[in-house]
Amino acid sequence: MKSKKAIDLSEFSFETRRDVNFYIKEKFKDPSKLTQSQISKIGNVAKYLEVGYPRDYLIGNSEFYGRKFFVDQRVLIPRVETEVLIDTIKSLNLCDGSILCDLGTGSGCIGISLAMLNKSFIVFGVDISIDAIQVARKNDLIHDKKNFFLIQSNWGSCFQKDSIDCIISNPPYIDKDDSHLTDLEYEPLSALVSNLHGLEAFEIISQQAKKLLKKGGLILFEHGFDQSEDVENIIYKNDLKLIKKIKDLSGNDRGILAQK
Repeated sequence: MKSKKAIDLSEFSFETRRDVNFYIKEKFKDPSKLTQSQISKIGNVAKYLEVGYPRDYLIGNSEFYGRKFFVDQRVLIPRVETEVLIDTIKSLNLCDGSILCDLGTGSGCIGISLAMLNKSFIVFGVDISIDAIQVARKNDLIHDKKNFFLIQSNWGSCFQKDSIDCIISNPPYIDKDDSHLTDLEYEPLSALVSNLHGLEAFEIISQQAKKLLKKGGLILFEHGFDQSEDVENIIYKNDLKLIKKIKDLSGNDRGILAQK
C-alpha cells in the first residue's frame, strides 16, 4: 500500500489540487491506504480537472439546497443561484395539496427539493430528454419522495387546462453565440442554449402557463442576470401579472414571479 503522500500534484494549479483533495475525501473511505491503481486514477482525475472538466461529474454528485444529487454529463450541474427558486416557493406558503410543475427538471434537484418542502404537494418533474429523466429517476430513488413524479414531455404540453397551481422553471436561456459557452463545454448544450437570443423557452412556457395555470396560479422563472426586462415583457405579452423580481446572493436579478 502507498499513502496519499505518494501522490505528486506539484505540477497542477491550486484549484486542481483543491478539487483532487475533495475528490479523494468523497471517493475513498481511508485516504491513507490507497493502492497504486487508485493513485494512478487520482493522477488521471487531476489531468481532467486541469483542463476544466467539472469536479462534480468526476465525483458523481453535486450539492443543492443542502442535499446531494447524482449528476453526470447528461444534465446540468446545479448552481447555488438556483436555490433562490426554492426559497421563493418556501416563502409563498402554498396551500396543502398544491400541484407544482418543474419544467425542464434535468437532474430533478429543483422538483425533489420542492417535494421535500411539503409532503402534501404533488410535484411533477418534466423534461423532453430521456437522458435527463433517467438521471432524475435515480435521484428520485435516492431521496425516495412519494410526491414527486417524472414525465417526459415538451415542456407543459402534457397537462390539461387549468390544472396546475405553480409552474417553476430554470430553462435554457443562453444565446447560441454567447462567449460564456466556452466555459460550459462539458455540460449538455440542450439544457443551456435557447433560440431567440436565449428567450425562446420563456416564450413557450409563458404561452403554456396562460392555459395550464389555475386562476391565480403562479409561474416562477430563473433567468440570466441581464434578461430581467426581456422576461418581464414576455410575461406581460402573455397576460400574466408580475408579482416580483428576485435577486440572487450576488444582488443580480435572477428570477421573476408572475401570476395568472
